[in-house]
Amino acid sequence: MLSEKPWKLMDFLMVVMLLFTLLLGGIFASLLASARADAAVNAQGETVNFTISLGLYGTILGLVHLMVRGRGASWRTAFGFRSPRQLSALLLALGVTFIILPIARCLGSLSGKLMEMIHLKAVPQQAIQMLQTHVSVGSQVFLGVLAIVVAPVTEEILFRGILYPFVKQRGYPKAALIGSSILFGALHLNLMTFVPLTFLGLILAWLYDATDNLAALIFAHGLFNFDNFLQATLKISNWNWILIDCATFAAGGCLVGLVIFFRQPGAEKWRN
Repeated sequence: MLSEKPWKLMDFLMVVMLLFTLLLGGIFASLLASARADAAVNAQGETVNFTISLGLYGTILGLVHLMVRGRGASWRTAFGFRSPRQLSALLLALGVTFIILPIARCLGSLSGKLMEMIHLKAVPQQAIQMLQTHVSVGSQVFLGVLAIVVAPVTEEILFRGILYPFVKQRGYPKAALIGSSILFGALHLNLMTFVPLTFLGLILAWLYDATDNLAALIFAHGLFNFDNFLQATLKISNWNWILIDCATFAAGGCLVGLVIFFRQPGAEKWRN
């Protein structure tokens, strides 16, 4: 059960403004990428993009810190980092991520086929395109750090850490769940990934309710992005991905089942 959070209307409006800033940043990055002409410009542009992105995300986290302090709270109390069940929360996040990875991959594939049926060009996200076409190790490291570490921390704090509980605690749980998830999917500016990312947003909101610990969501989000990173950089056939998906889905189901079992009061005798 998600505990009471300290967020006020001003915090909600600040988050909306920050998300709008991220949206503008994404649009600007897409326009900049489409304007590049050669590999040398690309390499230089990627370094600039990485620096700008780190500065933007760092500024957002700095503003969130001021919001937390302004409410007389700490990061631990505001986002559940002080949860007494840290290990079980992370294990649950791991199991849930293993389950949703093959589902999200299937949803992405179906979205691409549907777009082609209505004569829309299905293209991956800009970062995935860069990973698929650029062989620079530096570029891969830059994008990997942003996607696996920086983006999950910032996005989870904004979407699930503040936006979702604020709307839910005002008496609109369904609007909080659906609205924050749709906004999360839309902010990535890609039709092909809109459905799988919206699905991810729904699951992450449920995970926050189940664990009351934002660290579990950040961990799951980072694993999800890490899987996409591997899919873009490693040359693995579709058949091998099917085998991997089946294995991860089964492992995730077993892990989630074990975590739920050992969290039940009646399972205490098995711990002794």
